[in-house]
Amino acid sequence: MGLCSLITRKLDVPDEDGQWIEIRPLSAKRMHTLSLEARNISKAAKAADAEDTDAENYALSSLMLSAAIVAWSYPVPVTPDNVDDLELSTMTWLADQINKGAEVPLPSTPPLTESLEATATE
Repeated sequence: MGLCSLITRKLDVPDEDGQWIEIRPLSAKRMHTLSLEARNISKAAKAADAEDTDAENYALSSLMLSAAIVAWSYPVPVTPDNVDDLELSTMTWLADQINKGAEVPLPSTPPLTESLEATATE
């Protein structure tokens, strides 16, 4: 698939005509780091409220979306607070898209062998 930092995909938001969100896939290392951070946030939340059983899942979703969203069509900037303000249905849909590793088309460049052959004949 390539380097995650160089790949983005623009997705139309379901049930929101004209709205879109551009995301990048997250590397395995980035997901691992986000999971550890979510676990720490969850521990603090559970210390404050032992009944908060979804703290880790929510924290991971929030961190994951903040890391993956590159741009969007909403009239506010992409910030962690604004990501947390997404409707639950949009947040869930987007997290699913990121988790699936949404199939992102790679930029079209000639294969290396074609480039080398063209250079050799010039």
